Amino acid sequence: MRFRLVFFFLILFFAGTAAFAQIIPPDRDPLPPDAKIGSYYSVLPLIGYSSDQGFIGGGFLQRINYDINRKPFLSSLKTDITFSTRGDIISQLQYERTRLFGSEIRSSIDFVGQREKQAHYFGLGNDSQFSSSEFNDGLNFYENRELYLNYRVRQGFLTFGERGKIDFFGETSFWYVDGISVGEDTRFAGEEPEGFGSSRALKFGIGLIADSRNNEFAPSTGIRYEASLNSSQSFLFSNYSFSSLRGDFRHFIPIVGRVTLAHRLQAEHTLGDAPFWALPVIGNENGLRGFHRNRFRGDSSLLNMIEVRSWLFSVFSGRIDVGMHTFWDTGRVYSEFDSGAFFDNWKHVFVVGGAITLLNPDLIVRGDIGFSNETWRIYFGAGYVF
Repeated sequence: MRFRLVFFFLILFFAGTAAFAQIIPPDRDPLPPDAKIGSYYSVLPLIGYSSDQGFIGGGFLQRINYDINRKPFLSSLKTDITFSTRGDIISQLQYERTRLFGSEIRSSIDFVGQREKQAHYFGLGNDSQFSSSEFNDGLNFYENRELYLNYRVRQGFLTFGERGKIDFFGETSFWYVDGISVGEDTRFAGEEPEGFGSSRALKFGIGLIADSRNNEFAPSTGIRYEASLNSSQSFLFSNYSFSSLRGDFRHFIPIVGRVTLAHRLQAEHTLGDAPFWALPVIGNENGLRGFHRNRFRGDSSLLNMIEVRSWLFSVFSGRIDVGMHTFWDTGRVYSEFDSGAFFDNWKHVFVVGGAITLLNPDLIVRGDIGFSNETWRIYFGAGYVF
């Protein structure tokens, strides 16, 4: 008997403040009691088990460098790497700096390098069929070898309200994927979707960000809107010519006490000759949690997420907060194989979870469990999904 998904994480943590001191001039006003200066490190060794990946081992590192003159931080680094007994290697790195070479330009780097021996492919479209027996027999698997690198720079040019600002950004992304069949009877081998085998894309994009959140790690009020246009062209080191439009709209509303209503509406649309791995996808840890990973792919996607978050109590003189959340994800993809009716056959999941801060309010460890009409999934990560 195969378990659909079982995760058990043994979390050991070390969280400390930096040994980097900053001298405060005598004529400067005293710092507020919650002011943070220097670098804060958090290390999370992880051990787990997944029926898809086998036993998993790895670790997570977060370093935030604070400066009294820069909000929310001077720089932030998150990196993790995991290995599984079935041959999976997954590594990620996110680095962000709010002052690029001393300027007011904010920059970020995102890197993903992975080899998944049992990546998921369920076909294209919102009505792509799912069978538990076929999934358990490995017919929805393929091997995914992937390298992704994104670099973004952003510059503020307008302000609104009490703390809102609007930034313009430009970005470039390099994406290399090698999709390898693991059997002639798999759906991936039978359909051979666009992007089968090894291929690459080099994308350039522009966009706008409007942000008035009171906190970037655990906001309780404000908005964050992002709209972008990206394009990949075959004459620029890419195998495909396609463009993508994306909008991400988030709202945070305080309800009572430490209870917050968080809402996210995300829409994405592709134009042109896009490989399957660059199409909009939902049904994973980033949205529509509770379906198998990357369950739905299409030319367009819509995703709506509503989450109620609450911090319940604090321990160790307020250095550790414990909270919980419940949420509802709904959405669908659109393709040439689906009905074009806007509200037809939306997918739904219901999720509950918990969160804890580990000695630093900006380090949030989160666990979720989501339920759909096909299966259930457990997720673990650092920080809220949005």
